Amino acid sequence: MDIRELVRSILDGDLLAARQWVSDAQHEHLAWNVIPKPIEVSAEELTVAAAMLELLAARSGDQPPSWTSTVGAVQEQMVLDPGLEAMPRSFARAKVDAPAPLRRRNLVALPGFLDVA
Repeated sequence: MDIRELVRSILDGDLLAARQWVSDAQHEHLAWNVIPKPIEVSAEELTVAAAMLELLAARSGDQPPSWTSTVGAVQEQMVLDPGLEAMPRSFARAKVDAPAPLRRRNLVALPGFLDVA
C-alpha cells in the first residue's frame, strides 16, 4: 500500500477513499513502522503522510516509522476535513482536540478523523 494514495485522497477532500485506504490497511495488518518515507512528494504531502502514519500507528498500538519524527509542521494551518471551517463550533473543537500528531504539524481535523470500525 502506498501512503501517497492516502495523502492525496485527504488533500483532494475525498475522505471516503481515505477511509477505504485506512480500512484496507487495517484488514491487511499493515506494519506501520516499516512504511518508507515517500519520495516525489511536496513538503505539504510529506507533512500529512508523517502525521497520518503517527496517528494510525498510535491507534493500532504500533510505532510509526522513525522518519516521521524528522518531519515538521506546515507553516499555515491546514484543514483536512472539507467543510469543517463552515461549522464554527466543530472547527473550534477540532483546533483544540485534533489528534496530537496532527496538532503538532498545524493540521486540523476532528478527534475521530478517519477512524474506521
